[in-house]
Amino acid sequence: MLRIKLILILFLLSFAGKFTYADDHNLKDRLRTHVKILTSDSLQGRGLGTTGAEKARDYIVEQFQDAGIQPLGEDYLQNFSFRQNLAWIPAINIVGMVEGSDPLLKDEYILIGAHYDHLGYDIRNDEKRIFSGADDNASGVAAIIELGRFFAQNPGLLGRNLLIVAFDAEESGLIGSKHFVENSPVPIENIKLMFSFDMVGMYETNKGLHLRGMASLDQGDELAAGVAQRHEINLRQTGENIERRTDTQPFGSVGIPAVHVYTGQKSPYHKPEDQYHLLDYDGMVTIHLFMEDFLKVLSHESELRQSASLIASVLKESTFVGRRPAAGFLLNTGTGFHRYPDEFFQGKTLFNVSGGFYFQIPLSQILGLQLDALYDFNGSQIAGGNFRRHSLTFPLNIQFGTPGLQGQDIRLFLFSGPYYRLTFAGTIAGEALDFDNDFNIDEWGYTIGVGLSVFRVYMGYTSRRAVTNLLQNDEMKILDSNGYFSIGYRF
Repeated sequence: MLRIKLILILFLLSFAGKFTYADDHNLKDRLRTHVKILTSDSLQGRGLGTTGAEKARDYIVEQFQDAGIQPLGEDYLQNFSFRQNLAWIPAINIVGMVEGSDPLLKDEYILIGAHYDHLGYDIRNDEKRIFSGADDNASGVAAIIELGRFFAQNPGLLGRNLLIVAFDAEESGLIGSKHFVENSPVPIENIKLMFSFDMVGMYETNKGLHLRGMASLDQGDELAAGVAQRHEINLRQTGENIERRTDTQPFGSVGIPAVHVYTGQKSPYHKPEDQYHLLDYDGMVTIHLFMEDFLKVLSHESELRQSASLIASVLKESTFVGRRPAAGFLLNTGTGFHRYPDEFFQGKTLFNVSGGFYFQIPLSQILGLQLDALYDFNGSQIAGGNFRRHSLTFPLNIQFGTPGLQGQDIRLFLFSGPYYRLTFAGTIAGEALDFDNDFNIDEWGYTIGVGLSVFRVYMGYTSRRAVTNLLQNDEMKILDSNGYFSIGYRF
């Protein structure tokens, strides 16, 4: 009798193993098919706003429907547009959901996302080179489709709701994920965790899987390690730092724990060689099975909390609202004249010009610091001729203004601050200035003005007034004044 039971158990285990192998094999074929179709030449590299991107979008929507992933509204599409230089570019995120089953947790969401856009193609030596983007990021799109399929077919396995999002315009600066965060179709505070699948096709080549930012979720590293051990998967890099170069960044910036699911840098990404036949589909199956299990665990956790480091990071960076240090060049043209504060007259205006570089450092949402380094050709009309100086001028201004109008890179601001001017040459009525006996090399003063930055272009008006005497002899006081119209360009 015991022998019969043992034989029966072994038979059932063998039978179950065959089913598991068959399921894994079917999954592998589906993953390969997704990547092959998304990287086909007819899609022309899925460039932003192209017919290739439309074909990719149609395919993803079709696969969401086939998988049983439900739209949040009438359809799966989240339309938006963004400004790129002088053109408005249309783009579309694809958003679906699998509903959770826990009545206490089903108002909360875990999001799995992947960008579907890529670089399109270029022409080199009269030859079209298509950037197919297999690893980057057809692999990630295939991954979220199949995870969505699994949970749609097994909805009772989820506690929280699962959002599945294919982001557009990632290659243009994470535009799609930023738009989603700013215009979330569900309450953004109810999204408790986000995964970005970006380049998951090279598991064996890179000897493991990265979950960058996993520790931005409290106890996230420990939860991941426990599931990874069951699947014998090698987790290479986790930690609390949220990756800023993929779609995790906009979510992390608003305090949502965000994890970059990524096999590694050993990949022909952003090259024409990134083709579907080079991917490790066995490794993609391994990652899929691990993430199936991990998402089940996470969806039933009683609470998904931000880590203390993420909370501190959001508090520290929230005042900057995406602004970063910047530099550019600046040209000022206008007029200058001399003031004689102890007299009843002043000098007549003369054309002045200055140019050089500026450096900006954001201090808060509305405050900034700007240092200019300028060559300055300044002067005034005087009796008997013109007064001219060649100088180096260094204004240091505090800017006070708007954080940005309508979410665009458009700012209006006032500024003021001190300046220092070092004069190294000049003439008075055609004669060289005598800096040993008559004229000061150094000058101090203040600047006030107004500016407008529109994307990379800066325009403004500046008034600059000296408070120190042009002359070494204080018996007569002469103060320089300038008024400039400015135009600049940010690098």
